[in-house]
Amino acid sequence: IIFQLIAMLAYSGGTLFDPYSNGYSFSRNFFSDLGRIEGFSGNINYIPAIFFNMSLIIAGIVFVIFYINTRNIFVEYNHMGLAMVGSLFGVLAGISLAGVGLSPADLFLPLHIVSAKWLFRCFFGASICYSIIIYRSNIFGNKYALGYLMFACSILAYIFISEFGPSPKESELSLTIQVISQKIIVLILLSAVYIQTVGLQKLRR
Repeated sequence: IIFQLIAMLAYSGGTLFDPYSNGYSFSRNFFSDLGRIEGFSGNINYIPAIFFNMSLIIAGIVFVIFYINTRNIFVEYNHMGLAMVGSLFGVLAGISLAGVGLSPADLFLPLHIVSAKWLFRCFFGASICYSIIIYRSNIFGNKYALGYLMFACSILAYIFISEFGPSPKESELSLTIQVISQKIIVLILLSAVYIQTVGLQKLRR
């Protein structure tokens, strides 16, 4: 999060429709704009790109470790099959997240788009699997299962908006819809991971 904030503060400026705008816009700039080597303004964007892309690579590695450890916990409670599938999705999501960081949009756009799409598709698969596991398990309260299921529904809604909604290139309104949707799902993702981490820590105690 700190790296992301540094990248936002240091962003060279510009949006898809307004290359002359100053700084980072929460409603007009995607997160990925921070990772561009050259901003929409035409100015070099090295410092934000380094911090942003590094944060995604680190976060991707953390998610891989997180889902491997989560699988190990639930395997102990006889949920091996579904936990394996859920963590496979989670690991692939972590790899996709790192892939977004390794492919700046202005240099490797096709790979960047593929990584971003599969990031959320894989998180959706992981969230469905673990929603079922937590619901069937007697080691967690149903509030955790409900929370994870809501997370899964949120991801599904975002997938539909990002893949079937208005193209951000159509208009500023379309751009704003896609940008705000991305920020909302990222906040939901962070909240879901935090809640699950708290639950797993209580279980370990």
